[in-house]
Amino acid sequence: MSIIIGLTGQTGAGKGTAASLLCDRGMSVIDCDKVAREITEKGSETLLKLTEAFSDEILNPDGTLNRAALASRAFSAPQHVRKLNSITHPAIIERTIEKVKSLSENGAKFILLDAPTLLESGAAEHCDVIIAVVADEDTRLERIIKRDSLSLEAAKKRMSAQPKTEFYTDNADYTIYNNGDIASLSEQVDRVFDDIMRNFTE
Repeated sequence: MSIIIGLTGQTGAGKGTAASLLCDRGMSVIDCDKVAREITEKGSETLLKLTEAFSDEILNPDGTLNRAALASRAFSAPQHVRKLNSITHPAIIERTIEKVKSLSENGAKFILLDAPTLLESGAAEHCDVIIAVVADEDTRLERIIKRDSLSLEAAKKRMSAQPKTEFYTDNADYTIYNNGDIASLSEQVDRVFDDIMRNFTE
């Protein structure tokens, strides 16, 4: 039986890097951002629902999803974020569960769900352990602007669309504070990984 580990955190906190480090330590990783891309492919039911909710202005000329346009609309107001989530979350969870079953049937012992909306979507209910990656606001802001080439205003808007830090820390079994360099993050990941191994392999 596989152990399901949920990994979540704020945008810009370094969750993706933490996921890569855990993958290096032998965990099988399901990237829920990639799942989100799969379920919104051209012609998909989810993309049709998004178009109905946010207009066909979120589409590229070839009919594929323009993610920047969708983000601009979805993050413009809390009710739009809720609408986006109500459409995408169920489809992402369904596809993720299919992937978990496949990995489990192929012998994966530890399966990591790398999911930015793990807690909000209800996916956490399928996890045995939850890890949250958080960082200070200024640190995250700098990372987001650099990573996504956003303006200061756009980066702040994206951050404000997410819950506060306490939401993540209060709902996690482990919290990783990623305000430093990769060495510091790696050390924290090691401690969490070792503890999970002890708890589930003894």
